[in-house]
Amino acid sequence: MATKSFITDFKLNAKSGYKLINAIENSKKVKHTINQSTTDVTKKEEIDSIMKAFLGED
Repeated sequence: MATKSFITDFKLNAKSGYKLINAIENSKKVKHTINQSTTDVTKKEEIDSIMKAFLGED
């Protein structure tokens, strides 16, 4: 499988710098919530079982 690497150089002028600062100052903190119940899984056997079911390796 071939991969490509992309490098981009960004140059800021006075106008784009002002817009970047304005965007950062006006950005709002995002609150993330999980809407589903969760359980902690610590046993290796249980993790293996979950992964096999997820990958379809029953």
